[in-house]
Amino acid sequence: MQDTKPYLKILLHIASSLMLAIPVLADESLDSDTPEVGFLSRTINSAESTRDDWSGRWIDFAEGVDYYFTSENSPPDYKNESYVKLQMRQTWEERGQIQNDLRVKAKFDLPNTQRRAKLFFSSDEYTENSLEERVRNNSTGERFRRRESVSGLEITPNDEWNKWKRSVRVGIKLRVPLVTFGRYRLRRPMDKWGEWEPEFTQEVWYFSDRGWGETSEFEMHRRLGSKFGLRYFTVLEFEDQNDFFENVHVLSLSQNLSKKSALEYRVGSVFSTEFSTQMTAYFAGTSYSYKLYEDWIFFTAGPEVFFPKIDGWNAEASFTIKLDVYFSE
Repeated sequence: MQDTKPYLKILLHIASSLMLAIPVLADESLDSDTPEVGFLSRTINSAESTRDDWSGRWIDFAEGVDYYFTSENSPPDYKNESYVKLQMRQTWEERGQIQNDLRVKAKFDLPNTQRRAKLFFSSDEYTENSLEERVRNNSTGERFRRRESVSGLEITPNDEWNKWKRSVRVGIKLRVPLVTFGRYRLRRPMDKWGEWEPEFTQEVWYFSDRGWGETSEFEMHRRLGSKFGLRYFTVLEFEDQNDFFENVHVLSLSQNLSKKSALEYRVGSVFSTEFSTQMTAYFAGTSYSYKLYEDWIFFTAGPEVFFPKIDGWNAEASFTIKLDVYFSE
């Protein structure tokens, strides 16, 4: 298997350069003749050049794989949506702990295939974390580990089945011995309920080292004028090896501040049937998101207060920052 360390070094180099250049990105009116600004400008220009070069290579490779499977000329409206996403996240907790995440996700789009196939890679399988961890913005201490990475094929038919959109994933965890898995997803946008736009998603999945499980998600969106939006979603998940259900409810209000920035306010609650059906935690938080540069660098920051039952409902405050960098066309 090809060593991933050289690619990670390149991604981290670009991300570090971007972090140094945040003052320039956030304030384009700075005088470029100033030595400090000139240095940072050259840094971000170098990072952008490297990013564009590797994005081009990624797309070229994906198009080559697409042509290999189909051996057909691309239509005039051909667009390859392959991408690599690098995410870095850090959380400062009230008790003095600092958690850091580093995640890498990638997709090779194969739009010429009859059933719209995609090759995918992820440095972590999201169902490894608890439902509570997945709906919160906090870091969980995830690192890029080969044994937790997953790779495989995703197939999404163009046609619908009784208004349901379908997708199938099959793949492996890159560990020894290899762990195989499969996931079948059904998604259905529903007719509007007045001003609300509901959608239901159902997943059934199986891992050879964990057994089977299912995840049901229902969400609703509603616009409130031109700048605000309301969203409610609930997720119910069952894993056979645990033999109990987890359930979360989250209500959020988003506010568009400008074309580049937005605020989100959210509250949520967590339930479990492990011992008896009961609330195990609730939380409230705010996040500020900003598009740092074009459509490929995004910054998010915000506080959260978490109240776990196991700790007597005592408040646990935290603050999280996140940087997402996309490599795509």
